[in-house]
Amino acid sequence: MTDVLRSRYTAFSYRNIKYVMSTTHENCRDYREDKVAWAKDLDKGGMFDSFEFVKLQAGEEEMSDDNENEGYVEFKVTLRAKEDKYDTVAGQETVISERSRFLRNPDDGSWSYASGDVRSDVVGLEDTQLNA
Repeated sequence: MTDVLRSRYTAFSYRNIKYVMSTTHENCRDYREDKVAWAKDLDKGGMFDSFEFVKLQAGEEEMSDDNENEGYVEFKVTLRAKEDKYDTVAGQETVISERSRFLRNPDDGSWSYASGDVRSDVVGLEDTQLNA
């Protein structure tokens, strides 16, 4: 799970939309059958243009008590706001904490992102749940 978390962080920071999509579980609320529309939404509505990815701190993995193919990883990511047209938040850093839920494919053992509970000091993201 932690390897997938780290690789998704890298994919977000380098705008590797295809990888982000391929590591998102089909039960995730972000998952879409229309891959072209999903890619456009990620590119336009994602954090790519608004933030630089500064640092990732991954916590311990936690397995579900009742499902061997479900687990969780808590992490913190530090983001730096990119320059905006009003220059009001450019350079400002924020830390987002999340408890991510991952599901394992029992056939090949691969993990994918299913949902997350987000905590942030960013207005509008203080207590957001990204449910599957």
